Amino acid sequence: MAEEVLPYSGPGLHRSDEVTVLVRTKTRFIVGMTLVYMVSYVGLTVLAGFARDLLSAPALGPVNLGFVLIAANYVIAWVLALVYVRVANRHFDPLVASIVERQAR
Repeated sequence: MAEEVLPYSGPGLHRSDEVTVLVRTKTRFIVGMTLVYMVSYVGLTVLAGFARDLLSAPALGPVNLGFVLIAANYVIAWVLALVYVRVANRHFDPLVASIVERQAR
């Protein structure tokens, strides 16, 4: 499977300790971020279905709480994307670079 995905594939690459560390680290991070977003998204959907009075309450002048929470979901999505880019640049990319360098030898 790793040979099909990675441009620098070689025999035994998918069994490499570095690749295993990379995949585990990314998976743990991505699952956490996905859970954060899904809780906010599903939470808003549940509120829209069962707490319409709460969401129709005024929050900022004529803007109700529902619109504020919808805007918050957009903000959360952008913040999570920016956090991912920052973490990928600092942690994942060096791991990938060392794997590619090792395969190039």
